[in-house]
Amino acid sequence: MKKIFISLLLVLSMLSLTVTAYAEDVTTGSMTVNYEYTAPEGGGTGDTSTYTINIPATVTNENLDVIPITVSKNNIPTGKKISVFIDWDKSYDSMGSFKLYKNEESITCRVMIYTDSALTNLVYVDCIPELRGNPVAEFNAGSTSPSHGGVMSLNPLTQNIEVSSGTYTGTLYFNIEVTDAS
Repeated sequence: MKKIFISLLLVLSMLSLTVTAYAEDVTTGSMTVNYEYTAPEGGGTGDTSTYTINIPATVTNENLDVIPITVSKNNIPTGKKISVFIDWDKSYDSMGSFKLYKNEESITCRVMIYTDSALTNLVYVDCIPELRGNPVAEFNAGSTSPSHGGVMSLNPLTQNIEVSSGTYTGTLYFNIEVTDAS
């Protein structure tokens, strides 16, 4: 009887320790998953360099002006760099615009990067075709500070448009490459 009572007491105490995530009246949510894989020695492609790029999964009105692209791990070989590019084919429509949509309505959104660490000089990367192939961020081997870009800004063009109020959503897609630094 004593063993059953102790067992029952342990089960009740374990149940009281479970935590349930609960948010009242929430209609959306998100989760960012970072998975870092290092190929085992002698397996995979033979490249054991690793890096972790951090790009915000979601941005809202409050943080459209300063969107950091960072590196929290950079173990690529000397003489290489990590480059982050916008995937223009997936992100932009056939007219060459990045759009935010709500049902059939849309708002054009401009994409810019800061070219200096003081965040004073913005360059539109979407209006000049020659800039579309340029990276929005570059990191030299071993560095967590960008050697180019690293902070984006988005500017929804809302003056003189006739669309209804509501949440407009769009997705920017990125490509990340490790290339020669030269």
